[in-house]
Parts: sequence; C-alpha cells; structure tokens
Amino acid sequence: MLATELISLQNLFSLRFALPVILLVSLWTWESVRPFCENSPGRGRHALRNITIAVVNAIVTGALFGASTVFVADWTVENSFGLLQFTDQHAIGRFFAGLILLDLWMYVWHRLNHHIPLLWRFHRMHHSDSRMDVTTATRFHIGEHMISAGLRLLLIPLLGVSIWQIVAYEMGVVAMTHFHHANISIGRADHVLRWLVVTPDMHKIHHSRWQPETDSNYAVVLSIWDRIACSFRMREDVTTIDFGLDEFENERWQTIGGMLKTPFANSADLSAPKAAEPEIVGEDRSV
Repeated sequence: MLATELISLQNLFSLRFALPVILLVSLWTWESVRPFCENSPGRGRHALRNITIAVVNAIVTGALFGASTVFVADWTVENSFGLLQFTDQHAIGRFFAGLILLDLWMYVWHRLNHHIPLLWRFHRMHHSDSRMDVTTATRFHIGEHMISAGLRLLLIPLLGVSIWQIVAYEMGVVAMTHFHHANISIGRADHVLRWLVVTPDMHKIHHSRWQPETDSNYAVVLSIWDRIACSFRMREDVTTIDFGLDEFENERWQTIGGMLKTPFANSADLSAPKAAEPEIVGEDRSV
C-alpha cells in the first residue's frame, strides 16, 4: 500500500469517528430549535444514557473486531476473493456495487433482528426508547454489536469488499441513522426523498409500539429494499405515533443498567399488554 493511500485511509478513519460527533451536535441543535415533537423533561439525561452506551460499544467492538476487520478485508482484496472480485466492472462501478450489497445485507440483518427471537432480545433495547431523537441512533446493545461485527467478518470475503468500502458504507450508515432517528421534520421533502432513502417520517413508523408498524420499514440507507420486499409502510399522520415498547415502559429499563439487562428480561418482568391498534389516517403500503 502506498504511503499516500495509507494517509488517506487514516484520514477516512478519523472522519469516520468524528462524523457521529458532528451529526449529534448538529441534529441536537436542530431538535432544540425546531423539534418535530415537543422536547420532554429529562432530555439531557436521556441523551447521556444513550451516548454512554454508544461510547462503550465503540470501545469494545473496536478493540475486539477492529484489527481483524482490516486484516480480513485486506486479505480478501489481495487474494481477489469474493463475489465482487469476479466481476468485470470498472473499479468505480465495483466500489458502488459493494456499497449496495452492504446495504442489502443491512436490510436483511435488520429484518432478522425482528424475526429471530434471540436476536430480538438484543435489538429490542433499541426499540424500547420511548423518546425517539438523534441519540436513539446510538442506542444498541453491545451483544447486537458483537454479533453483527462477527458476521461481518464472514460477509467481507463472501462479497469481496475492501476496507475502503466498509468504512465508506459505515459513514453512510452513521449519517443516515442519525438523520432518520432525529426528532425533526423535513416537510414535503420527506415524501420525495423516501423514494430513494430512509427518511425521518418513514423511520418513525418503524419505532411505533404497534407491532405491525414495528415490523416494517427495515431499510437503513436505501428505501428500495422495503418496497421490493413488501415491508414498506406509511401513514399520513405521523404525529400520533407512540414510540417505544409497552413491556419496557417502566423507567428502570431506561437506565444504563436496565438497558444492558433488556435481553435477559423474562416474561414475569414484562407484564404489560401489547399496544392496541391505533387509529390510522391515510395508511399507505404501496410500493
């Protein structure tokens, strides 16, 4: 690898870690000035808990999987291994094809997290947030992160993606997840953009506590996957959506310790009934 390439890659890694901070500050300010839903008391404490979880996740997964991810990606490219290495595409076309395949995997992975009970135990920590805002984008259980990082080590040689593609896609995911979790509205632009990417209104549906809506809109960056797989769902009035999970409404599940215990909660701890079907205005399942 040339020195200039190494420096560029180091710069890309630096931007990868700076990006969440920039987005958190920017979107938090937007939420403060012009929120979609009125900001409730305890907003700062809620954010501190979510961000603390995110920092711990970044340190642990980085220490356990950072070097191995780079090693596997470099080995994959050096040995021309994987699906993309057998295509005749130009380098630029192959680069973007890799990003699209990674995004398809994220759709599949997200959907599996909702339909495989063991995975849902970890993923439900993310959905238990009843105050959806930009910090919700950082709220994931360390167990989910580790399973995802482990599977990615298998996915890299299967697809034949490089570390450049991985980091570039991660930056796209960070940008989009912070954007569509934020407590903001982009007005009529949401209707147009959601044909291409996941938007705030589209993802609000996914965080509804009514299960048919929770089990929809799994896409992370490109919204086309939901349309192709018939998991797209919208409603005209998103202001009436109630976020969270009834089973984890108690404040004890919103503490850092409570969030970490979420996967291990049993039925005796979760006695709340499932949310009733809401009155929906202008439901749209069109593809």
